[in-house]
Amino acid sequence: MNLLIYAVLGLIVTWALYVLYIQVATRAVEGRPADPLYDLFPALKAMQGRALVYCCSPQCGPCRPMSREVDGLAERGAPIFKLDITEHPALARELGIRATPALILIERGSIARVLLGVKSARYMSQLIAMTAR
Repeated sequence: MNLLIYAVLGLIVTWALYVLYIQVATRAVEGRPADPLYDLFPALKAMQGRALVYCCSPQCGPCRPMSREVDGLAERGAPIFKLDITEHPALARELGIRATPALILIERGSIARVLLGVKSARYMSQLIAMTAR
């Protein structure tokens, strides 16, 4: 029984360290210029306010419902761009995207924040509408 407890605790600690690594690695790109995205999304360079880059993968289960919400926002004119990381793996690595879904908030030509996990359309709209820091 003790061996089972140690195995479970070991898995929990390993998973927690992995999640921490993903968070730290993702936040490391905050403050960098958004230049690597401009070749793929030329309209992003011309944006004056905030914009979002939605990073997803076709194999990602949580990305499917979020993709529908992102598409709805884009149809309504929200400044949101969709990046399929399976089609652009080098760009995803350069941006520090190691998990999907992820949102990259672009503000004044630089990466202001990187958010991991599923977000609602309402949250994404509020994020875009927030006044600049």
